[in-house]
Amino acid sequence: MTTENEKMPQTERYIMIDSLRGFGVLLMIIFHFIFDLNFFRIAHITFLANPFWIGFGRLILIIFLLCVGMGLALVHKTEIKWNLIKKRFYRIGGWALTITIITYILLPKHFIFFGVLHCIAVTSVVAVFFVNRPKLSLLLCLLLVIPHLIFQPTLIPISKWLGVSSADHTPIYPWIGIVFLGIYLESINFHKISLKKNLLTKPFELMGKHSLKIYLVHQPILFSMLFLFSKLSNCPGG
Repeated sequence: MTTENEKMPQTERYIMIDSLRGFGVLLMIIFHFIFDLNFFRIAHITFLANPFWIGFGRLILIIFLLCVGMGLALVHKTEIKWNLIKKRFYRIGGWALTITIITYILLPKHFIFFGVLHCIAVTSVVAVFFVNRPKLSLLLCLLLVIPHLIFQPTLIPISKWLGVSSADHTPIYPWIGIVFLGIYLESINFHKISLKKNLLTKPFELMGKHSLKIYLVHQPILFSMLFLFSKLSNCPGG
């Protein structure tokens, strides 16, 4: 949920990126809250068959991965800072592995073997080689995303092999294409779109700055609260 510009000095941050990421965080909390309501049968929503919620989830991923691409370009455009890349990979990859282990223990049929954090960790390493090639990045985005939208292929059916329905599956293809698009957007100064600090933007900016922390803690909090509610209210899922 983070981008490399979290490593930049405070004066070099861009409100547009932080606010956009913060908006994604808000959508993510809403999405997971609805998902948990459905999981505990407090509400009945056909997530996997509902185009609205499918699109809602994909919008969240698009926002986060665009910010990843823009952040990579901002930090590594002059030179690739491998020390930052390694620290970032170990930090995000470590949390990704932790999530895999925890979800495997708690939800073995739905455990997250390659979710959004896994995707961010890997695509950040791959995409950093393209931070000075924005036009090529845009071309790669189109070549990856458009065929996927048309044909929707499953290149590696890992879920089928494992016999699970993962709660969060974010494969490198086609999602690295959105990271490439973020690199291109940085080149046309999308991140410099003027946003004034006010009562509306400040909460989003704050959430954007602490997106990884919020990502890690929000679902355990929501899950625990709704689990307790389902027990107390004798819902079917409890």
